[in-house]
Amino acid sequence: MTGYQWVTVGLGALGFLITWSGMWFGAGIFVEKLRGELKEHVETERDKVIVLIRELEGKFEDEQKSQDRKFGEVGAAMRQYTADVEKKQREIEIWGRDNYVQKGEFDSMRQDIKALARSIKEDFREVFAKIDARP
Repeated sequence: MTGYQWVTVGLGALGFLITWSGMWFGAGIFVEKLRGELKEHVETERDKVIVLIRELEGKFEDEQKSQDRKFGEVGAAMRQYTADVEKKQREIEIWGRDNYVQKGEFDSMRQDIKALARSIKEDFREVFAKIDARP
């Protein structure tokens, strides 16, 4: 091989190496640039998601407080209803105590009822006697 052929082969090899080195260097820069853009994009999306999550947390806390207040009102209403029922029951007990027949009164009434029953029996006997006396 002549010197001219060696120079041509050398220049071809050098061109090949420069081309491939440039491609690898360019690919590395492209990958780094892509990595940076992707990282930036991921960070912005993550920040958006974090903001959205915080908004949802705030909304959830507000709804939870509202439900707690409403349930607290239910508890207060149940306590008030229970107190009202107990009060009404007490009124009924007092009314029953004051208006129903007492034991002593019942014993005296029992004697009156027995006397009334005897009187009714005598009346029936008189009526039957009159019926039997008819011709």
